[in-house]
Amino acid sequence: MRTSRSRSLGLATALAALALGGAAVPAAHAADSTLKIEAPGAIAVDPDSTGEDHDSRATLVQLNLTLTNHSGPATGRITVDLAPLQGIASATAPYGCSLAGQVLTCDAMSMYDGKLGLQFHLYAPTGARPAGSTAVLHTTAVFAGATATADTGVTLGGSNVVVEEVPTNRDLKPGDTWTPVLKVTNRGQLPASQLYLTFTGGMELTFLPQFSNCRYATDGDVVICTVHAGVDPGETVQLSPIGFKVDADAYDPYEDVHVSSAEPDLTGWLGHYHFTPGPASAPKLTAVGKPEGGAPNRVIDFERLNSTSLNAVVPNTADFVASGSWTPEAGKQQGKLTAGMVNNGPASIDWRSGSYPARVRVALPAQAKVLQKPDNCYPTSTDPTVNSFDCGTTPHIRNGYRASFDFTVQADPAAKLSATVSLPSLGEDNQESGKPWDPDKADDVVTVALGGEASTGTPSPQPSRSATAEPGGSTPSAPATPAPGTASTAPSPSASDAPGTGGGSYTGGGLASTGGGQGAGTTVGLGLGAIALGGGVLVAARRRKAGARG
Repeated sequence: MRTSRSRSLGLATALAALALGGAAVPAAHAADSTLKIEAPGAIAVDPDSTGEDHDSRATLVQLNLTLTNHSGPATGRITVDLAPLQGIASATAPYGCSLAGQVLTCDAMSMYDGKLGLQFHLYAPTGARPAGSTAVLHTTAVFAGATATADTGVTLGGSNVVVEEVPTNRDLKPGDTWTPVLKVTNRGQLPASQLYLTFTGGMELTFLPQFSNCRYATDGDVVICTVHAGVDPGETVQLSPIGFKVDADAYDPYEDVHVSSAEPDLTGWLGHYHFTPGPASAPKLTAVGKPEGGAPNRVIDFERLNSTSLNAVVPNTADFVASGSWTPEAGKQQGKLTAGMVNNGPASIDWRSGSYPARVRVALPAQAKVLQKPDNCYPTSTDPTVNSFDCGTTPHIRNGYRASFDFTVQADPAAKLSATVSLPSLGEDNQESGKPWDPDKADDVVTVALGGEASTGTPSPQPSRSATAEPGGSTPSAPATPAPGTASTAPSPSASDAPGTGGGSYTGGGLASTGGGQGAGTTVGLGLGAIALGGGVLVAARRRKAGARG
């Protein structure tokens, strides 16, 4: 279905008027109480939604009530006039509410601490009117003698701009330029008048071109481009070529791409970045064969499946090397055991799931007693006979990354004890990965003598079972990793790799850094699926597609 320009302009006028709603309008109320309703200014209802489908395609309406100048609990009523929505939307009654005719009534609602939230769903009715039909939803609330109202514009239908999936590229080498074909399809019922593309989360890919209609983060790897080209329902447009340079440390490089018909909210999470516009003399990023359009038409996008990840597989290697040293304390049967690792590159290894490509495991004989350990090192078993600890590194082990962890250990020099340091690796499927990027595994395990003299680790190509697995052959779970969305450009004391009790430390890379190009080198790997940004959703990171390197 295609929508004519005249219809689009008429729809824009109607939606602009509806967007003025949503502000709470306090009516007559008690002298000592003030009631406010926060309601969405405009929402869209999917014509394909049903009453039983309100967990997926139906539209959630969120009302937040605030009562001030009132002490103690308050009881009141909320009514929602559904009459104007005939042929546009029907509602499901939430718990404690009832539907009578065209009115949703919530009686005897209790408010505590002056706050109350109410949610209900709207879905497409039988015999719906044409897509683009609009109406106003009117809400009234009365609590403690105070009254407030709010209006919400409701439209049947919306746009749904989607970035088509791009196959994994397996034919790239470090230094190559990748020019993936990016296509956007509108799977909604109404036209999108413009496209906002956000490129972010790139690891080992550098955004090459400069476009005059793009903004580039000067302190991260985020690029936002505005393409003023309409996309009709069912239409697919192809973007003009965009290139990415494959960095020297690439192994599984990726770039996340998000598209929306609404401008990203720069006061939200994106506000952490500083942007500069592309050169005015540079070409524009365009939709091939599409003329530039006008102002936004205020059509709401359903924001479904509107992001994808550009993935590549690069034949590269990384050399993970285990290290260990022992410094005894003079006159005491104890000392400092330092265990760690280094990535000698050239590749950087990134686990987008938030797991660690490798951990540092310290295995000690039962006769040795650990008096103090770093905060981010954990026992591998509850079995008291297993004297082994796993230390967290980082999900993004960059070329040059180093980590070390200090343990205070009690050991009798006469017993000639030794500790083993190894680098177990769970893949993103939570199974032992075997570190396929590391062809030289002879330096992945070292043995450290815990005697009366200082010593350093010597390679131990055949680690003991206790250095690689728990009793029974099972590999312990990785230590807790930072929650998605908590990454920063430098690990904080509460994140992985933070110095802990006993002196753990790291150098040479964390969860993020900046790279070459126009403010678009390596950026924050956020493990998030998506971060809501008001008018759009910024996809910071998504899990890598299963089997990308298979």
